[in-house]
Amino acid sequence: RLAELREELRRTGTVAPRDVTVAQVVQAWIDHPPAEIRSPISLRVYRQHAARIITALGTVPAVKLAPRQVEALLAKMAKDGLSTSTIVRVKSTLARALRRAMRDGLVVRNVAELADAPRGTVRESRSMTLTEIGSLLGLKMTPWWRAYLLVAIGCGLRPGELLGLMWEDLDLDAGTISVRHALHEEAGPDGRIGLTVADLKSASPRRVLLMPPLTADALKALRAVQAAARLKAGIRWQDHGLVFCGPSGKPMWPEGIRAGFRRLCKRAGLGSDWHPHEQRHTFVSVLSDAGE
Repeated sequence: RLAELREELRRTGTVAPRDVTVAQVVQAWIDHPPAEIRSPISLRVYRQHAARIITALGTVPAVKLAPRQVEALLAKMAKDGLSTSTIVRVKSTLARALRRAMRDGLVVRNVAELADAPRGTVRESRSMTLTEIGSLLGLKMTPWWRAYLLVAIGCGLRPGELLGLMWEDLDLDAGTISVRHALHEEAGPDGRIGLTVADLKSASPRRVLLMPPLTADALKALRAVQAAARLKAGIRWQDHGLVFCGPSGKPMWPEGIRAGFRRLCKRAGLGSDWHPHEQRHTFVSVLSDAGE
């Protein structure tokens, strides 16, 4: 053991402590992430990856972590049916944490960079057929959901653009939508995650779209329903000018939209593994099939 420590000192100029665990290394990195990781969504995903690493390897002394142990974790993820991208990101999270630990003299090598990542499952993005669209829109649903789906399918907006859409962006008489805003999750001064509507960061996503007449009719119906809700709520209404707002006028959390969309798809007999973003693919697919 003494010879091993002397050889480590000779090679690296230091001797890494033996009592620091993988859990401590990973938790330290996730508690103080690099400055470029600012998005609350990114931080949440990194925390999920870190939790997976800590559950599997947390008690292992960081200096004794071996590539085969990392590969065993990644192999189990592949066996459990996780996607290739998730497996790669978990490996990357561990590698970044160990890279910082190397800088601080807590480990002598980055074993995550030496480990091979297996191929996991690959979920292909899908689009709905005209028959599936008919099944979905044939359901009995609220004016909110009908307008949401018809804008998504008929105009191809991204989920964040849909939830950031404002009435001032619509010209229902001309039948146009100006895509200028998107909903974002941001951390406030107290660290709590909140919702905010902001201008699109660059000019490339900004666009003016013609909407199908069916979409315009659904939006007009939603505007009437929302006006009645605003009158009923009175001073409790928080007016953000949003088209797809919550019952009191506030922005909607994307998680709730995803869950509600899956429930509708399941009711329509399409399965419950659809994602709202795939309505953007559906928009493109429908146009392509129509020769556009």
